[in-house]
Amino acid sequence: MRSDSAKEIMKHWKITGYIATVVIVFAFPIYLVRIAIERSAPEIQSGPFFTGRESCVECHKKENDLWLGSHHDMAMDTASDESVLGDFNNVEFKHKGLIHRMFRKNGGFYINTEGPDGKFSDFQIAYTFGYTPLQQYLIPFEGGKLQCLPIAWDTDKEKWFHLGDTLYTDEDLKPDSWLYWTNQAQNWNGMCADCHSTNLRKNYDTVTETFSTQWSEIDVSCEACHGPASEHLQWANLPEGSRPMDVNTGLIIRTRDLDNQELLNVCARCHSRRSVMGDYPNDNEDLQNHIIPQLILQPAYHADGQILDEDYVYGSFTQSKMYEKEIRCNECHDSHSLKTLEDDNKLCLICHRPDIYDSPTHHFHKMPVEGGKHLINRDKPEYVEGTGSQCVNCHMVGKFYMGNDYRRDHSFRIPRPDLTLSIGTPNACNDCHTDKTVEWSQTYIEKWYGEKKRPHYGETFAAAHEGDPKAVPNLVLYAENELFPLMVRATAVSLLGNYDDSISRGVIERALGDPYSLIRYTAVNAYIPRDAQSLEKTMAPLLNDPVKAVRTQAAFQLSVLPENNLSEAVKKARNAATEEYKNVNLYMSDFPGARHNLGILYGNSGDLENAASSYRSALKIDNLFYSSKVNLAMIYAQQGKNADAEKLLREVIRDHPEAVQVNYSLALLLAQNGKFSESRKYFLEAIKILEGQPRILYNYALFENSQGNIGIAEEYLLKAYNSEPGNYDFIYALCTFYLEHNQKTKAVVYANLLIELFPQNPVGKQLLEMSSN
Repeated sequence: MRSDSAKEIMKHWKITGYIATVVIVFAFPIYLVRIAIERSAPEIQSGPFFTGRESCVECHKKENDLWLGSHHDMAMDTASDESVLGDFNNVEFKHKGLIHRMFRKNGGFYINTEGPDGKFSDFQIAYTFGYTPLQQYLIPFEGGKLQCLPIAWDTDKEKWFHLGDTLYTDEDLKPDSWLYWTNQAQNWNGMCADCHSTNLRKNYDTVTETFSTQWSEIDVSCEACHGPASEHLQWANLPEGSRPMDVNTGLIIRTRDLDNQELLNVCARCHSRRSVMGDYPNDNEDLQNHIIPQLILQPAYHADGQILDEDYVYGSFTQSKMYEKEIRCNECHDSHSLKTLEDDNKLCLICHRPDIYDSPTHHFHKMPVEGGKHLINRDKPEYVEGTGSQCVNCHMVGKFYMGNDYRRDHSFRIPRPDLTLSIGTPNACNDCHTDKTVEWSQTYIEKWYGEKKRPHYGETFAAAHEGDPKAVPNLVLYAENELFPLMVRATAVSLLGNYDDSISRGVIERALGDPYSLIRYTAVNAYIPRDAQSLEKTMAPLLNDPVKAVRTQAAFQLSVLPENNLSEAVKKARNAATEEYKNVNLYMSDFPGARHNLGILYGNSGDLENAASSYRSALKIDNLFYSSKVNLAMIYAQQGKNADAEKLLREVIRDHPEAVQVNYSLALLLAQNGKFSESRKYFLEAIKILEGQPRILYNYALFENSQGNIGIAEEYLLKAYNSEPGNYDFIYALCTFYLEHNQKTKAVVYANLLIELFPQNPVGKQLLEMSSN
């Protein structure tokens, strides 16, 4: 059954003749009208099925009453006089010299604004999206798409505002921009829908590039968390004495008697920044069977793990002492109303002793006056008595998102002005005391709490982001010490993947066997194989990992190996996991990243035509997704289309000067094309910009050796080796270089080093024999 409101709006829209062309990234072209976003017609169903909230109310009235009016209840609704909060009484909103008009017509809600081609036209609102502190509005387009207007209603100030004023202030968005409101960044189906409705099925067709998105209930209702209720109703309708002894009362998702991790997993499928692998399967399985959480890496987070971009709680909370002490979400928030159980400090004092913590001897700030006002969820801080005594203002500093939505950091950290001084991260003191220096704040921290500073992983992560090799020992500590939070450990493993040395590789290889799936997945992703043999030996066992994210990523890693190199058992396991990997990316193929991933997979298997097609599809979705342009250039080079490849790389360097690594790619391609002088220019540019990355030094040395510049070749080989003394490739290259130029005494040194560092590899002994003859 199609959505009547969306269908009628589309009928009117087509009659007006406003047929738009479409655009890009996270984007989608406009096709024939297919908005099927409502429950399908009844059909015979096997197994548990969704029955709707009304079937729950009779027995669960208290929970239903708490839920009514909550953010879950108001997550999305059909546009009506009751649901629409914005002013559509023929009002004008001026923004950047343009006038947008909100008005009513024939009982509907309309806006006159810029459309897919940049020209103004009338669009009817189909749905409301969200409730407070802002309400957004969804407009249907052909191909089953719903798009979020960039103009939203501020429910507190009761006025219209433009999200672009805070989200992308430095960009003048054109209709071909991925961020433009009719394109993928503002597409409801792929970006928002799965967390705002119950039993959401995206139903994206990769071939036609259209959606047929469906739900069972428009908002976040009972079964969004508890799962389909049909078997629970059967259980409940039995006489009390004849009900099976089922601790979960017929529900397939267990939501009672959960520990903190189990409950967090129920919430985290939405309350996390994550990649999604498919429609939610309604089970209690490992979280990484459905989503892959974002690690606390820049630019999503500050170096010390504080929220920077939108976080949605999981990434910050899993760093916290609260999480470490097994505090559950529902010990602070009611599961149905979502409100905190108490207001202000009273919430914290449920657990924390007031005589110790709710006292100036702890926080060194004035207590609020009786009946007075204390400042929370502020815009610009104002000094009022009691502000500094509020726990959240020191331990849960927040940030505005979506223009006016103030969200607090759930990592529950102590103020650290010293980290502001050392690595530039924010601190709670100067969040309030904006007229003071960081040094002033640090002076008081030392006066009140002493001069001793605790080591913090943020210092190591900041150094690792800069590629500082001195960060490795501490990264090893954070990765392998189970006393540190899981999120911190996984992030350390990920950062070790940026270092090509034996210590980092060893940690990553050990992490492949970690009991936590997030660590295993991160290790698979960070793993850099030494050779084909080590790749197969390390990755093959993980093809049968019980967790989807792990085994599919292992299949992706192994996709570089030809089939005839694999045993039948490994081949069978890889084929099965590769099929899963394809399905994950086909599910997400409305995003350029998924098409890009498929391009890599096809390219690794030698299917160059499908690889090129996938990269072109990614660029069709987002013409700024330059990673696909770079990879497409590499495919063209493999196909002998060197001129086309060179053209693409030059375009990337011209249009994306921040993509400095492309200088290196172009240098390699130009060398292959015989343009040696220009190749040398781009090699040296890459070395300069990328501050002598060892792999670039190594390849530049090989290039100069091929040109007969032996002295330069030796100089840069030694530079590469000195940067990473344990690197197999660099040692091997030095040994063979000296053999080639009849410097056998030096070759012996590096042959012996190969034997010492890689005793299982016979190459060292072979080279030693050649050096000794």
